[in-house]
Amino acid sequence: MSNYCEVCSMYFQDEHSLQSHLAGKKHLKKLNQRQVLERSIVVSPIPKCIFPRGLINIFQQYGAIKRYQFNPQYLEIEFHDRNSADYLLKKPIWVKNVKLNIEKGSHNNLRKQKSAGQCKEMESLGLINFSNIEHIFNEDTTFDDQLQMFLNAVQLTNAEIETRYESVCTELDRIFRVVFPKCKTYKFGSIQTGLGFKECDLDIYMDVDDPTYETKSTSTDFKTTAKIFKKVKEVLYKMNCVFSKIVLIPKAKTPIIKFWYLPTEVSCDLSFKNGLGISKSYFIKYCISLDSRIRPLIMLIKYWARHFKISGTGKICNYALVLLTIFYLQQPSVNIIPPLTALRNSCEPRVINGWQVNFNENTVLPPVTNQSSVAQLLHGFFIFYATFEFKSHVICPIDGMIHTDLEFKEVQNLPSSMDTYKAYMNEDESLSLNVNKPMCVQDPIELNHNVTSSTQYDTLNTFVKYCALGIEICTLSSKNEYKTLMKTLLSTVIKKRDTFNITICGNQYQSNNGSDSMETCTDAAGKSKFPSNDWYFTVFNIVKDIFEQIVKVQTEILTANVGEKQQKFEILSDVHMKKYQKIIFHCTGSHCVWRNRKVSNIILDPSLSCLRKEAFISEQTIECHDKTDTERIHLDFLCTFKKKDPNKVILILNNHNSDEHIFKEFKRFAEYKLAGIIKQTLLYMQQFNKCY
Repeated sequence: MSNYCEVCSMYFQDEHSLQSHLAGKKHLKKLNQRQVLERSIVVSPIPKCIFPRGLINIFQQYGAIKRYQFNPQYLEIEFHDRNSADYLLKKPIWVKNVKLNIEKGSHNNLRKQKSAGQCKEMESLGLINFSNIEHIFNEDTTFDDQLQMFLNAVQLTNAEIETRYESVCTELDRIFRVVFPKCKTYKFGSIQTGLGFKECDLDIYMDVDDPTYETKSTSTDFKTTAKIFKKVKEVLYKMNCVFSKIVLIPKAKTPIIKFWYLPTEVSCDLSFKNGLGISKSYFIKYCISLDSRIRPLIMLIKYWARHFKISGTGKICNYALVLLTIFYLQQPSVNIIPPLTALRNSCEPRVINGWQVNFNENTVLPPVTNQSSVAQLLHGFFIFYATFEFKSHVICPIDGMIHTDLEFKEVQNLPSSMDTYKAYMNEDESLSLNVNKPMCVQDPIELNHNVTSSTQYDTLNTFVKYCALGIEICTLSSKNEYKTLMKTLLSTVIKKRDTFNITICGNQYQSNNGSDSMETCTDAAGKSKFPSNDWYFTVFNIVKDIFEQIVKVQTEILTANVGEKQQKFEILSDVHMKKYQKIIFHCTGSHCVWRNRKVSNIILDPSLSCLRKEAFISEQTIECHDKTDTERIHLDFLCTFKKKDPNKVILILNNHNSDEHIFKEFKRFAEYKLAGIIKQTLLYMQQFNKCY
């Protein structure tokens, strides 16, 4: 053990070898690096309310600073003495009521210690987050200048791709050829097409046998996806000096292994199932090469969708966004990109997994006559999709045409451009294109794949709403030659109106004695149940009391039947209740009654109803809050009281004009409390023969 170097983690045969090593340049370099880390700290993230340079004056109080480095996301400081760093790690530092997050070491060293997911998130936020590039759009420059600065800030450069991404496939080939002698890996996705953002993932396809574009006629049991997956996993786990944070996703439609490639700090997704992704990337790359406006347009649309959380897992994937853009540019009114069928007329089909993957990139195309700017093309993109009938139409980049879902349900109705799809369906109808989704974008190569099959209605609605907003912004900014387009487009947010439902069922309270009113019910047993006509009126009044006495809001009552104009009522009678199927409460208030909702040293009267007890607690909570005057908020919501038979009430609560985080807090409180208070109040009324 005495012949061990802790700095370099190496053992030596004897003392002489160890001493020679300790005097060597490599050891001294590592020793110096270690000493630098021991006297260094990183402050990350830097709160927005703090100017980074102001922190230097603060930290100088704790020791002499040898070196410091600024970044939008962190401040790195090296002291002359390690004691200064050690002291700051033990002592919490507060600036403007914000506690600084201080870690030991350098920023680069900390990055290596974090998981791939954490590191990716940190970098994506630090490098291309809107708050860090917003200054680009504040300059009094032209749209074209702003667009170029934007692209320089967010997209991967060729140098970055070469130094950080290219070596991954080369290293994977070297490592896995020990297990699979003919192994070959291929890049695909945004890195291959040139549409990658800084710090984006690297998508890799690994072919363990034949070249990707050769059709495999036979395969042994060993070379099934599952067995390849298992073997690759074993190798990755063994080489923990090269790969880390390995995540297995074997049951996905395309099984993948996620990992972090340590030498160049790249997050990777590795797949083995088929090489269609390579062909899809090749087609996109070709489309981009046709016109210099296409790449910046797609990058802007991708960033716009990312910024407003329209794209991502379970939303609209980036590949789908690219296809949506290509399809728009294929339309006759735009006519910048040809349909894929026009590129296949003069080439022999090359087929992988039943689908033609090739096209003739030397096809002679007519000259492009469209002279629109990138801003004008973006405007057209918004117009096209803000009014698109997603419910019944399919987007098909293979022929650049819009087809109906009925055409795909009756395959014989499809045009000749879909002949490959028809032949595929003749072999197995169960593998048809899934058009029964909120939106359907057909993959131009894998024709039975809807690339938006995981997109939900909410995401589609958000996409359409932001397209409609984009039309307005483009129209206004066109008056100043689009100088304000990018800033306004990325800083104008559609306010989300959160909604949730609470259902109240009255079966357990319903009377079977046929009485119309509690007042006419003569027997005690019968009076303990709520008659049908009293049920809705009773629940309505309980809900109103909860809002006014517990939530402490002012209520305005609106009523309307289908086709009628809304009316306001100061007081709603049981007669009104019988007439109207839907009643709306408009509630506004400024008290936050759900925080610190505790009453100590007070014994509540046990004879009080649940509603009265909760009302008392609210009063005490407000009284405590008013002493500090720090809990005033703006709560503004609508509650629709909807009658359902038999004896069921649905409360639909919508954010009308509350701050988003306030309504979320209220939502948690209402979902937890509201139904329980109503139930306990109804039981109390039964027990004590109470009525409204």
